[in-house]
Amino acid sequence: MAVMAVMAAGQSGNPASPHFADQIRHHAERGLRPVYFHPEDLKGHVKRGYHPGG
Repeated sequence: MAVMAVMAAGQSGNPASPHFADQIRHHAERGLRPVYFHPEDLKGHVKRGYHPGG
């Protein structure tokens, strides 16, 4: 089963962020976006990685 979600618009608090308003369409259409948890699901959906301590 896939996990689906929507973030509140402006969640970042930074109007200059490219993600500040990218969820508005989802709210307006009452749609959801997939949430990726597993590395194989993330392929093709990430711009950069984060590896704490490494």
